[in-house]
Amino acid sequence: MFPLLVGQLWRPVAIALLIAGALGYRALLLHQRDAARAQATQLGASLADAEASNAALQSAIAVQNSAVAQLRTQMARSAEVAATRERAATAAGAAEMSTAVSGARAIEAAPIEAGCAAAIRWGNARAVEFGRW
Repeated sequence: MFPLLVGQLWRPVAIALLIAGALGYRALLLHQRDAARAQATQLGASLADAEASNAALQSAIAVQNSAVAQLRTQMARSAEVAATRERAATAAGAAEMSTAVSGARAIEAAPIEAGCAAAIRWGNARAVEFGRW
């Protein structure tokens, strides 16, 4: 009787197994779909965070580049002012040196009478000129 029962029921059992397998496969596909959607949502949020961070970084870079450009401009101006001051100081130093050389030559060529008293009188007469050195 058992073989007869199995012989008659194999088709409904096979159909039931086929339906159960299809439903199980569907459940698996739905689970994978939902997991993929959740992951896509999470990745979208991560992308938005990364884009916001990138925008903030680009803004910070622009601010820093502006500050660097301003410092370069100030540095160029300072270098130009320093060069101008150096040229003026060099010219003033050269003029002072020329005056000192002329004064030294005048002293070398000056007639000083013999004796200490004459040399002291000569020095006192030119004290104002010597004081400028």
